[in-house]
Amino acid sequence: MRKIIILTTLLLLALLFSCSGDDSPEKDKIPPTTPKLISHLGDTGDDPIIVNGVTISLNDDNNGIDTVPDGNWIKVPWEKFVDNDLSHVKVYRYSESDPEPKLINTVPASEDYYLDQSSLVEREWYYYYIELYDASGNFSVSDTVSYAILAKSILSSPVEGETINQDTAKLCWERGDSQTNKFRILLWDNQTGDLVFSYPYYYTPNEEFPSPPEFPFPRLNPRPPSGQVFRWRIDAFDDDPEHNLEMGSESKERTLIIQ
Repeated sequence: MRKIIILTTLLLLALLFSCSGDDSPEKDKIPPTTPKLISHLGDTGDDPIIVNGVTISLNDDNNGIDTVPDGNWIKVPWEKFVDNDLSHVKVYRYSESDPEPKLINTVPASEDYYLDQSSLVEREWYYYYIELYDASGNFSVSDTVSYAILAKSILSSPVEGETINQDTAKLCWERGDSQTNKFRILLWDNQTGDLVFSYPYYYTPNEEFPSPPEFPFPRLNPRPPSGQVFRWRIDAFDDDPEHNLEMGSESKERTLIIQ
């Protein structure tokens, strides 16, 4: 009888271990939906464009890969991810002088852009792509986007926070390099953030470029009241015929006050 009990116990244990060997749910092997980076769509002050059937006015937040006013950096945005089990994003970069892709950073999947604050070389094209990982370690690879920065224009006057006479004041700046002849003057209402003035300012290679370049404060309608605050900057552009693309930079921004 004792032998029967022992044998029965052993059989039960064998059955138990055989059933519990691997009854966990199968590991997720499906990669995330392929991420999509946003290429350079244009610049603040451009005419509205149509994206996915919707007309949009371009600004610093929706125009795709671009430089930024705060530094000689490149902002690399991507479309909103659609999966719910995402973990992180690996960002890769390469250039024509360094064609081997390198991992430059890893960021949470909750981010919707990466700001490359490396020491980037002006007039060099940089190429970016990302790998999007889920919680199970599966990943998908995005498309590739590119951008090249120019030397920033340097604002000279008015100085930050200066009170100006809107009838006589001039916006003055210095070119970041001697090759750049295309600029855009941008002016925002500092309280609302609305772009109130945009003007292309450029010279052909055969024309003598003023030094320093300057532009009269625009005649706005309605006429701004005393005390109104505006924010302004100078964007610079240059064509790259080899790549059939445009390089760019954005100066640091300043505020001014109407007298």
